[in-house]
Amino acid sequence: MAGDAPREGELVVCSITKVKENGAYSVLDEYPGREGFIFIGEVASGWVKNIRNHLRDGQRVVCKVLRTRKDGSSLELSLKAVSEERRRETL
Repeated sequence: MAGDAPREGELVVCSITKVKENGAYSVLDEYPGREGFIFIGEVASGWVKNIRNHLRDGQRVVCKVLRTRKDGSSLELSLKAVSEERRRETL
């Protein structure tokens, strides 16, 4: 399964599965079975008071892979690290 893993720094298309107060869970569309988490601090530049103003369940977003969790089960992702131009190119 390690061969199916995206690399750190790679841009991936994700579908948001659950939005929580501290972040959002997602599945990686291009990597079946892989999941990711977007911490609230990685959603947007600046202060995010209500994450639901930025993300909703079922939304497709482009994220940058920050790191793989130590257990290899999921990825830490960043939405704010992707420019609007790169987002349009990837989608």
